[in-house]
Amino acid sequence: MPVSSGFTADVIANGTGSSSVSTNTDVDGVSFAFVARDFKLTSSSSAIDYGIPVDGIINSVVGTTPGLSYQLADLNSNNSLKLSAAGQNGTLVFTTPTAAFKLYMLSTSGSGTSVVNVTVTFTDNTTQSFSGINLSDWYGGSNYAIQGIGRINRGNDVLESNTSNPRLYQSVLNIDTGNQTKPIQSVTVTKSSGAGIPNIFAFSAEAYTTCIAPVLQTVAALTSNSAQVSWTVPAGTQAASHDIYYSTSGTLPNSSTVPNYSGVTGTSYTISNLSSSTTYYYWVRTNCSSGTGQSAWSFAGSFTTLCGTVIPSYTNNFTTFPGNCWTVALSGGAPATGSTGTTAYWAQRNFLNTSANGPSANMNLYSVNRVGWLKTVPFDLSAGGYRVKFKYGVTTYSGTTASAMGSDDIVHFIVSDDGGSTWTILQTWNSSNGPSNSSNDYIYNLTANTSANTVFAFYGSSGTVNDSQDYNFYVDDFTVESAQLSTSEVGRQAKTAAVHPNPFKDILYLSDTKDLRKVTVGDASGRIVKTFEGSVKELNLSELNSGLYFVTLYFKDGSQSTVKAIKK
Repeated sequence: MPVSSGFTADVIANGTGSSSVSTNTDVDGVSFAFVARDFKLTSSSSAIDYGIPVDGIINSVVGTTPGLSYQLADLNSNNSLKLSAAGQNGTLVFTTPTAAFKLYMLSTSGSGTSVVNVTVTFTDNTTQSFSGINLSDWYGGSNYAIQGIGRINRGNDVLESNTSNPRLYQSVLNIDTGNQTKPIQSVTVTKSSGAGIPNIFAFSAEAYTTCIAPVLQTVAALTSNSAQVSWTVPAGTQAASHDIYYSTSGTLPNSSTVPNYSGVTGTSYTISNLSSSTTYYYWVRTNCSSGTGQSAWSFAGSFTTLCGTVIPSYTNNFTTFPGNCWTVALSGGAPATGSTGTTAYWAQRNFLNTSANGPSANMNLYSVNRVGWLKTVPFDLSAGGYRVKFKYGVTTYSGTTASAMGSDDIVHFIVSDDGGSTWTILQTWNSSNGPSNSSNDYIYNLTANTSANTVFAFYGSSGTVNDSQDYNFYVDDFTVESAQLSTSEVGRQAKTAAVHPNPFKDILYLSDTKDLRKVTVGDASGRIVKTFEGSVKELNLSELNSGLYFVTLYFKDGSQSTVKAIKK
């Protein structure tokens, strides 16, 4: 609802130069004005990342009116109807009188709350009055259309930024049924009481029509590539069909926007061919069989498609935590039963508590009964030939030194080939093989994992014993990729080692342990059944069953060598 006249104050500092030049008064009576995003005290001043949008468009964040926006007056001229004293009033005249079901008022109250009365005047000179409209103080009130816009002291040009204040608020004025067909010519606002100073900035309208916009309902049947949207038709509207427009942008459609689907009959439709884990915005309008013919677009709706499976290669470095389509709010239970709660115990932290390493995933293990899961995005491994790898380590909670794991603490790395219903343990870390405080590499060839819905998870438990240890277990650079070695990896395979005797009974000896970092023993399915840290010379495998095993030696230079060994 553009305003042709009636604003009395310029309370928004903008452009380059002192705020006392680009404004003529304050908002609150105590020298503070709003600030626009293009404000600079001097041409060399740093740009600010808050403030009133330069184009003056305020997109309301009130949940009941998605898509509602306001247009402020020119930031270089009077842009507020400021009412300092009780009984003071002013009239805003609209450029184009418009009939409406509702008027929405954008305002705030500086230096305290205030109360105003509003009189709506129609083009036939009849009126409708609204009394006792409460305006919140510009700091901390509810039902705000925009927040965190900052302010400036007109006396000394000191800027004050804040992520949640000051605020502009939204008030609704419901037009009586008998007045809804009358174009609204002007609005008169009068301050009736309160210590605060009302500032009225803009009006928007839900325009009257005999073909009323539909009301969107909750999205149903949401998948990774489709969504079923539905709506209701307001009473009295003779709907012949509907149009649907959707986009990954929240930009509002207008009368010239070409819909994605036209002539839809009924009140629901399944939008297909969407991208997974993507947020979409959508609008519906009605084509009527009588009256004004076509409604305006509805208020905006939105939905986010579900996560789809990922075909490797894939890496999550946890810069964004936990990562797109990863799940962290899982707790309790065990790999055999699955999770039972929704507490998040895994969090983001610099790898090994060192800022130079950048962010990683970490679980703080201490006390008792802390059981947390960190679950990955699902992977399609049906092509076969993949491997999973990541870096891991342990440090004290607040430092970078090494820490032992508690007596019954456990961290499992687990895999599920059915999307998370059943789990298999690939690797276990506990008090007997707790990681060092340096970066350790884990690599597992997914020979037996060729499901189209494979999910991995890290499972951490502090057990039931209240040990003295308080430490972090870290995971970083989680990668699923082709198991084919790169050129650099092939070049590093010079280090090899022999084992003896082979076949063996209980003890397996290593012929050369120079520069050895750790050893893993895997069974024929590829599952790691034993891990030995450090430069060990013999492997006690007495508890293993007879059969074929793969012994992998990891060297300090990053190379590795795998040999087969048979237990009698």
